[in-house]
Amino acid sequence: MMVHLFVVLISLASAQNSPHDLAVQLNAAGMQFLERGQLQEAADRLRKALEADPENVDALSNMGVVLRRQGDDARAIPLFEHALRWRPADARIHSNLGLALRGIGRMNEALVELKLATSMARQDVVVRRNLGVVLWETGDDEAAETELRSALALDGASAESHQALARLLARSKRSAEAFEGYRAALRLAPQQPALHFELGKLYQANGDLKQAAEEFRAAIKLKQDDAAYHDGLGAVALQLDDLATAEAELRRGLQLDSRSGEAHRDLGAVLRRQGRLIEAIVELRRAAELLPGDSATHFMLAQTLQKAGRADEAAAELRSAEEMSRAAKDVALAKAYNNQGTALLQAGRIDEAAAKLRQAVGLNPDDPLAQYNYGVALLLQNNMEEAIPQLQAALRRKPDDPDTRYYLGRAFLAINQNEEAARSLREAVRVAPGDARAHNALGVALAAGKNLAEAEVEIRAAGRLEPDNAVFGANLACLEKRLQGCALAP
Repeated sequence: MMVHLFVVLISLASAQNSPHDLAVQLNAAGMQFLERGQLQEAADRLRKALEADPENVDALSNMGVVLRRQGDDARAIPLFEHALRWRPADARIHSNLGLALRGIGRMNEALVELKLATSMARQDVVVRRNLGVVLWETGDDEAAETELRSALALDGASAESHQALARLLARSKRSAEAFEGYRAALRLAPQQPALHFELGKLYQANGDLKQAAEEFRAAIKLKQDDAAYHDGLGAVALQLDDLATAEAELRRGLQLDSRSGEAHRDLGAVLRRQGRLIEAIVELRRAAELLPGDSATHFMLAQTLQKAGRADEAAAELRSAEEMSRAAKDVALAKAYNNQGTALLQAGRIDEAAAKLRQAVGLNPDDPLAQYNYGVALLLQNNMEEAIPQLQAALRRKPDDPDTRYYLGRAFLAINQNEEAARSLREAVRVAPGDARAHNALGVALAAGKNLAEAEVEIRAAGRLEPDNAVFGANLACLEKRLQGCALAP
């Protein structure tokens, strides 16, 4: 018996002295806390696991997941990237990296990671759903729907997938299908308050206010400390002219989150209807601070001030509301001009497109899409002097957009600023490694800078992506002749 005890003690001591084994144990403990939603405790165990073994891939990845759930996507990204250096074919890590990039607004890079993850694990429901959600968020509804329906085909019992598809359908105004999706999700997860809340919003959007109120109440019953649920019920009660319920719910919501401009605005509307003008003005002023571009709030505040006999203040608010309304009309008109310009651009009517896009940028200079399209039109007009600043302006607002990087590189290439061209095109290739035209253009820029070896690498990469592209083939043949008697085409 003493011999056996001695062997056990030696084994335990050996495990305690092994950094790898200690990290494995701490990672397992961290995962248990993570599954229970105890994020701080999970972070503590995973941090200790990484102190014991900084290269433990599971601990790196799981710590990244914890940081994401804590809302710290920026700190999660390097952990996922570190993990991928050791395990580059792990689809879940690529997917989680994509979600972290999405969390800090780098949507194009997020899509690259999520598409790569999907190519590695086409049968992984979570990976397919994550890609679908981000495609939807970037406005590619058709591709998003394909991915979400693929996720449901793999696992029809996933409430999360039904919910994600229902959100897409609701935004697309396909309400009957959206209702079906939410009901399917609720059959699988009836205790999920967010599903009741989103279904309530859908009922509200479709004018069924009583049913909306029932769903909001169901959400509140399941989770009483969510401000949005109380705000939703308060807004519907206001629409139903149930002012007592509206006031109670909106005040409860504001106790939980005092920075909801919509809740302050709705509470102001309740108080105004009750004749409590001074209190209404206080709430509407707070709403105007939190919703500085909302003309409806300023109109309501102007009307309330007028009714309270404060004509000068009312006039000032009315002027603000009218200016905001004009600005909103300008944005809508700019969008129409941008759409027209884009269609003309696609039809090859470059001069007409440039004229429409110039109007779009003039009406809404903060729209990166209009700036991008106008920059492309100017480039096609061979007006690099104006194209470059337009594309640079678009990049300042959307710095990870590979198409803007590509065309900016092309513009620099056209005026023989080869180093600037290569710098921009390297970023395009980094963000969109599957873009053959960007690899080719980068190769051309590198060759112009006498870096023929690296130029050949890039043009070969373009050829692998599009093996039947005659331009890439000709460029490669030209490089093999060391540019003797030939020229490269971007």
